[in-house]
Amino acid sequence: MSESNKVKENIKDDLFEPVKIENEKSVVEARDLASVIASDLGFDKTECARVALAVSEIAGNTVKHAVNGTFSIRLSGNKKGLVFSVQDSGPGIRNLKKVMEEGYSSLVSSLGIGLNAAQRAMDDFVIRSKPGSGTRVIMKKYLPLPEEEIEYGILSLNDERYMFNGDAFVIKEFEGDKVLLAVIDGTGNGLHAYEVADFVKKIIKKNFRSDLITILNKCHIDIRKTFDNLLIRSCVAGILLLKPRSLEYLGVGDTSIHVYDNQNKIILRNHKGIVGDTRFPDLRLQKFRCGRKTTIVMCSDGIKPRFTEESLPLERSAQHIADFIMKNYHQQYGDATVLVAKRKR
Repeated sequence: MSESNKVKENIKDDLFEPVKIENEKSVVEARDLASVIASDLGFDKTECARVALAVSEIAGNTVKHAVNGTFSIRLSGNKKGLVFSVQDSGPGIRNLKKVMEEGYSSLVSSLGIGLNAAQRAMDDFVIRSKPGSGTRVIMKKYLPLPEEEIEYGILSLNDERYMFNGDAFVIKEFEGDKVLLAVIDGTGNGLHAYEVADFVKKIIKKNFRSDLITILNKCHIDIRKTFDNLLIRSCVAGILLLKPRSLEYLGVGDTSIHVYDNQNKIILRNHKGIVGDTRFPDLRLQKFRCGRKTTIVMCSDGIKPRFTEESLPLERSAQHIADFIMKNYHQQYGDATVLVAKRKR
């Protein structure tokens, strides 16, 4: 069996022996092993380099600051990524929050900078440490969803009477098999609408792992805390979480959502109300099973929501569908956004 096939079998069966982290040579061994395994699983050269950087930084810190270090690697639970773990029996980290601050470095070495660089390179990054009890760093890196499985189409146009687009959108893939989609429409037009839409977009992107009710509640609360109550700062939004065999949806206001599934007719409805306004509803999450071939269309109110499954070219690419909707259903005035996600298998 070739070395490449051995690596593939080891990935499949989680058969990698831990590497002892004792010196610079073992740091290089751990780094190179992580890069080879990542490449064999399907990560591109850029992502392999990021994996190597993260492992090198954490294993290097173990050599500098701790004793009895070990590095291990295994497949993620859904087989869509890798989990890297570095464990030591050193003195632990006394002020973990300070160490993780951007640019922090001790007098001895760039411990904080190294941790921060590793965190940026990975999708998940967790440190467990207590003074006198050692440190464990767990890092996860997931494969992107392949284009053969899912594709996106997006068009977002500002009202020609204004310089700023009051609409925003989010497409966030994570854990190798999930994607969070959102369309946000700031109240009004122009700069004020843009500011609140962009504000909400950042909250959603930062909190994408939270459940959808928590995300929208945070958007509502943070808008009211942040912006001057004398000015209108609010929005409507729809957020959809697409999983391998199901979807979850939560919408407030007059964004629209259309889901075309080969197995089921899925009808999703928005709550009446406005995010950031006193008219904010009690939120209820909608959950549905869905097949592998599913087309999702999300629109702001600049798009007339009266199209039907029969009127859309669903057999075409996601971008072609988005272009078709914008061309044929764009309102005369107002910002307009169409986001299409097409899961093909």
